[in-house]
Amino acid sequence: MRRFTLIGIAAALAAAGTARADVYVIVTTTTVRVGGFLRGTGDGSGLPFYLVPYAGRPLPYACRTNAYCTPRTRRAARRPYVYLGRLRKTRDFYARQHFRFRVPRVAPGRYAVVIWCRPCGGSLILAGATMQGQIVTVRR
Repeated sequence: MRRFTLIGIAAALAAAGTARADVYVIVTTTTVRVGGFLRGTGDGSGLPFYLVPYAGRPLPYACRTNAYCTPRTRRAARRPYVYLGRLRKTRDFYARQHFRFRVPRVAPGRYAVVIWCRPCGGSLILAGATMQGQIVTVRR
């Protein structure tokens, strides 16, 4: 019986397609001056990037048992979000890209980088490997 269970699990895993990863962004420049460049790596062909004060960043929330969801909006982000730029358009939506965006005139302080993903249902996705997002410090 155990053998049939293992064979069934192996067959199910083999039949399952490869899962696509979520959109991600990692900022490699965490301290930057106004007019300087914010650099990092991520995916999400053509998606727009924004800076938002860290205290006002959109935090994921518990939406189901054992699951967290990102906040959503029907339209691109507006104030207090500050537009940085877009990733290049690629054939593969999940193609890894390096980015470099010039930081516009904003008040010095702590910020989060947020992506607005229209194809993901209008999700506001924080940069970084944790649900809290990365802190980017902007200086004069």
